[in-house]
Amino acid sequence: MRGLRTPCALLPFALLWASAGHAGEFVPNPYAPTGAPAVLDLSRPTSTARPPHAAKPSPRFEDLDRYRDVPETDLPQGQLPDGWVQHGSMVVPRAIAEGAEPRANLSPGLNPSRDNIDGPGVEELCTFPEGVQSGVYDGIYLRGTEYPRHGTIYMNYTGGLLFNGKGENSAENQSTLARSGHEFPVYGGGEERAIAVAQAVQADYAEMAVRVVYLERPNKRLPYAMIMMGGSYKDTSTGPSGGVAPSADCEDHGLRNVCYAFVRTQGISTQANIASQELGHTMGLGHTYGSDRVMAFGYDTNSPIDMGFGDDCATVLTAAGQGGYCSGINTCHCGGDGKAQHDLRTLKAIYAPPAPDMIPPTISITSPEDGASFPEGEPIIVKVDPWDNFGGYGWDITIAQGDTILGESVDYELSQQFVIIGLKPGTYTFTTRVQDHEDQIGEDAITVTVEGAPGETDAPTTSESDTGDTGSASDASSGADTESGEAAGQDSDGSAEDGCSCRDGERPSSLALLLAPLLLFMRRRRRA
Repeated sequence: MRGLRTPCALLPFALLWASAGHAGEFVPNPYAPTGAPAVLDLSRPTSTARPPHAAKPSPRFEDLDRYRDVPETDLPQGQLPDGWVQHGSMVVPRAIAEGAEPRANLSPGLNPSRDNIDGPGVEELCTFPEGVQSGVYDGIYLRGTEYPRHGTIYMNYTGGLLFNGKGENSAENQSTLARSGHEFPVYGGGEERAIAVAQAVQADYAEMAVRVVYLERPNKRLPYAMIMMGGSYKDTSTGPSGGVAPSADCEDHGLRNVCYAFVRTQGISTQANIASQELGHTMGLGHTYGSDRVMAFGYDTNSPIDMGFGDDCATVLTAAGQGGYCSGINTCHCGGDGKAQHDLRTLKAIYAPPAPDMIPPTISITSPEDGASFPEGEPIIVKVDPWDNFGGYGWDITIAQGDTILGESVDYELSQQFVIIGLKPGTYTFTTRVQDHEDQIGEDAITVTVEGAPGETDAPTTSESDTGDTGSASDASSGADTESGEAAGQDSDGSAEDGCSCRDGERPSSLALLLAPLLLFMRRRRRA
C-alpha cells in the first residue's frame, strides 16, 4: 500500500476474519510447478487457441506517448478467487493468511517419476541454519528451479488481455488476480518516464543476476516475472491499493508470477519503489516495518526517495496476528521465530551475483530414439534432459512436417515430458530447445514416423486439400485452457497455411485385417 502514513488505514474488508486459524500448519507452495506433462494435441482445430493479442499486446513501447490522456478504467471493484484474501498489496491463500507456512512440495522420494536433482541446501544458503525446518531450501529441485539462478523481469507497459485461472503463467497472460478477459490498459505515463522507472527498478536488483526488460517480451520458453505497469486496482480482481501481487511464493518456486503496479503520474522514484515491492512479493518477500526500504508497508511517499531492498533484519508486518510471510525462510536468514526478514539475504539465496553467463544451456531428447515408428493413434511421449550452469532456464518442443510447423508447447510444469497426440501418418521432426537468461539456446532434434493401418498411404506435405487440422500448443499448467498466441502455421487473420494432409487408401483386405495385430507387435518389438 502506498501513500499512507498509517499502515492499516485502508486495509481491505477481506482482513476482517477470525485470526490465526492455521498457525503452525504447513501447506504446499501454491505457486510451485506441478510436474504434469505438457500435452500437445495436434488433432484439435486451431480455432481453440486464444487470440494473438493475448500474448502479444498490440501497442508498441515506442507508442506510449499516445496514451497519456486515456481515462482510467471505470469499473466496479472486482472479486478475488474463492479462498484468497488481500493484505494491503499482498494477496495470499486464506490458509497462509491465517498462519499456515507455505513449504516446497518436493522431498526425496516424493515422486520418483519427477526428475529431482540435488542442489544447495540449508547449510549452504542459510546464515542461521540451525532451527530451520525441513522443506526450506531442502536441496531437492526440479530442473530449471535450481539455486543459484539467473532471472528476468518483464515490465509490461503496453497492457494486454489477461485471464484468471488456477496458477500463474506470465507467458500466457494467466494471473490469479486478473479480471478475466479484461484488457489491461496501456501505461499512461509516457515513454520517457517508463524508461526512467525501468532503470530505477534495475538498480534495485543490481546485486543479483536479474535483468529488467521492457522493449520486447521474452520468449515463452524462458521463465520470467511480469509486472503490469499502469491501470488501477479495478483492472484486477483486488481491492484498493497502489500495487498488488500474489505473495508468499517462498523460495520463488513459481518462476512465472504476474504482479501489478497501479502507477501513472507519480514520481519516478515512487513508481520504481512500488514496482520493486510487488516484484519482491512474487519472490517470497513480505511487508516489513521501516521507511528506508521498498518492502516497507505504508511508508511516507510525500517525501519519496529511491529506496532499495533492506540489508538487515527488519520486523515483518502483520495485521491482527495474520501470516502471509515466509517464516521458515526468515528463520534461515535472521534466526529467531521467523518474524524478521532480511530482503537481500533472501533474494541472494535465490539469485547468483551479477556476472556474464558464458556457458550455453544444453538439452537432449532421451526418448524416443531418432527414427522411431509409432502406429497412428498412439500417444508419443517425448522425454528431455535439459541442463544449465544456473537455474531459471526453460524449454519447449516444436513439431514440424517438412517446412511446416504444426504445433509447439512449453514445459511450464517442468515435467521434462511432452505428450504428443493426434498426428496423422507421416514423417515428423521433433525439435526441443532450452534457453537461459543470456538468451543462449541449446537444441536437439529427432525424426519419427507415424504409420497408418495397412493399405493407407502418406499424403504429400504440399497438399492443399486439408488445412483445418494444424495443432496448437496446450498448456498443462493448471487444467484450465491456457493456450495463447498465434497458432503455428496460421496467418494473422486466422487462416491456416498450407499444411499436411492424408488420404485413405483402399479398404484393407480380410488378410490385412488378420495380419494387423502381428504387424503392430513386430513394430513395437522393432522400436524396443
